[in-house]
Amino acid sequence: MKKITILSLFALLFVVSSTYAQKGFQLGIKGGVTFNQITTDAGSLGKNISQSYDTKTGYVVGVWGRFGDKVFLQPELLLAQKGGTIDIQNVGKVKFSYSNLDVPVLVGFRVLKIFRVNAGPVATFKLSEDQKLKDALKGLTTNDEAIKNASFGYQLGVGVKLLGINLDLRKVGSLSEISALNMSSNQFKDSGWQFTVGFKII
Repeated sequence: MKKITILSLFALLFVVSSTYAQKGFQLGIKGGVTFNQITTDAGSLGKNISQSYDTKTGYVVGVWGRFGDKVFLQPELLLAQKGGTIDIQNVGKVKFSYSNLDVPVLVGFRVLKIFRVNAGPVATFKLSEDQKLKDALKGLTTNDEAIKNASFGYQLGVGVKLLGINLDLRKVGSLSEISALNMSSNQFKDSGWQFTVGFKII
C-alpha cells in the first residue's frame, strides 16, 4: 500500500509538470539536511518518559514543482530522515530514527526577485523506523510500531536564488500525534529545521 501511494504521488507530479511545462510551471530537485527534535507529554507515564533537548541530524531529498511567479503554489515530494531522543527512567536516553515521505503544499511569494517566503501544510507517510524506541518501551506498550503510519504537520521558511541555485531554510514540525504507542493523548510530536539546496530542471 505504501509503495502504491508513493508511486501514485510521483506519477501525479509528473503528469502535472508535463501539462503545465509550457504555462510557467517549474520542476526541480533538492537535497539537504534536517535537524530534528522530539517533544513529549507522556500523560500518566510522565514519571517514566521525558523529552531530551538532543537533536537528530538526518537528510532530505526530493522534487519540487512551482506554479506562478510573484505569488506561487509549490507542492513537493520529499524523502526525509528524522528522529530524536527520549529520556526513559531506568533506561536512559534512547536515540531513534525513522524515514518519511513528506508531501508539503506551500504558498509563497517573491521579494525583490531573488528572495522567497513560503508556508503550508504537510502530509507525512512513514516509510520505515528503527526498533530502538519500541524495544526500550517493551514493558510499557505492546504495539509493534512506535511511529504512526501517517500524520500532519507544517513547513514555513525563506529562500534565496543565487547563480541558479535555490537555497532554503525552513522550520518544520508536526501538528498531529506521531506516536503509535497508544499510551496517552498528545504523546509525541517532532519539530526542527531543514536546509536544502535545489536546482530547476524544467
